Amino acid sequence: MKRVTIRRDSYVDSVFLMLLSKELEERPGVSSATVAMGTPMNLDLLKDQGYAVADLKDVGAADLIIAVDCDTEQTYEACMKAAGDTLAGKKKKTGGTGTEAENPRSLDGALEQLPEANLAIVSVPGTFAARETRKALNSGLHVMLFSDNVSLEDEISLKNLAREKGLLVMGPDCGTAIINGKPICFANVVSQGPVGIVAAAGTGLQEVSCLVDRFGSGVSQGIGTGGRDLKNA
Repeated sequence: MKRVTIRRDSYVDSVFLMLLSKELEERPGVSSATVAMGTPMNLDLLKDQGYAVADLKDVGAADLIIAVDCDTEQTYEACMKAAGDTLAGKKKKTGGTGTEAENPRSLDGALEQLPEANLAIVSVPGTFAARETRKALNSGLHVMLFSDNVSLEDEISLKNLAREKGLLVMGPDCGTAIINGKPICFANVVSQGPVGIVAAAGTGLQEVSCLVDRFGSGVSQGIGTGGRDLKNA
């Protein structure tokens, strides 16, 4: 049975949703699960997977979709509870003192909690990605721009701004990086060493970094560029 639940105006970043989808798929009785925002691409994917068009009617990019293919209604309800608990838990974080504090809901709020930060990961709908990236650059932060659907004009403008400020913009559509030996987003944990990697494909960066590690060396930096070719822009 294929069932869908829609949470209106409930944006959650795609990295978190991929992990939640995997968590639900590993539950007993679940054939597949997709937790994603209601972008046109995601809606087309769900329709191709056999989910009813009527269940996806009037879903927008700011709406959260929880789609599960499972064996029984009880399994589906258990998935909904697990997803709800995980999403609710995302709203809280444990501080260094062991006390719970609200996650910041803005860049300014995040910088108040982490004033020493020098890198921001931007993962919002493409409509807002350029604006948030510009905010981060103007706050003196390097940016890993995970979001896609950023216009060519915006990308050029952002990278020119970053160059003026002596900052780095990785992306858009950059999901893998290793900075000072630390893996970010979908990067693998590998040994730190003398090899630097620049890659347009995140899977390519993953593969090469793992091979470098396997053959006894290590990676200093793994810079993801995003997949767009700007040489003629």
